[in-house]
Amino acid sequence: MTQTLFLLLLPVLLFAQDRVFTADLRFADGVYLDNDALLANTPDLSWDNIEGEMVQLPDDYRVQIDNFGYRAGTHDAPYAIVLDGLPYYFVREDAKRGYHEFAGLRTAGRYATLQYDTLVHSRQLMKAYNPATGQPFRQAFVERDRQRRLYRVLEVATGRRVPLDRPTVLRLIATEEDLVTALERAPVDDTARLLRALQLYNDRHPLYLSPPPRTH
Repeated sequence: MTQTLFLLLLPVLLFAQDRVFTADLRFADGVYLDNDALLANTPDLSWDNIEGEMVQLPDDYRVQIDNFGYRAGTHDAPYAIVLDGLPYYFVREDAKRGYHEFAGLRTAGRYATLQYDTLVHSRQLMKAYNPATGQPFRQAFVERDRQRRLYRVLEVATGRRVPLDRPTVLRLIATEEDLVTALERAPVDDTARLLRALQLYNDRHPLYLSPPPRTH
């Protein structure tokens, strides 16, 4: 009888060992080269293997590392870094200023959210007009760089980033009819409603991760 009861409870006990991806979840500090390593909580590199000067901006959910580099070996840009247990995802390299930038999660769950700036290069034709004739007498293309704020949904299980907009969120929550109905009735540009719909979906569909590897 005791053995039978243990076998019945075993799946529950194993399931309880899994970690749920929420804002309270903490990871091992270090550098992660891909999404699988982050979800498994196994850093590819420790901070001792990284060169550069770090600036942490917690109020803006950002980390910048000037002159980022690896002390040994060659690797692609990191997928994410973890500081004090919190993940920050690589979003861009500013070649002019010489730093790598990482963004922290604004909301956590199966579908998390990120905000970060990107550099947009534009080329616009400018014309100078003769005030007497109203005709252009000179023209030239002017190139400019400007920053643009991006809002993204992070599909945590895959690492895929998609726009935080109504069509995308409707697709992600499609299995929950009440959430879909409520969002379809909301104004198109209501970001708060988009975030609320994702939060409710995450509450209903938690993302379970495998337990971290044991250390001996």
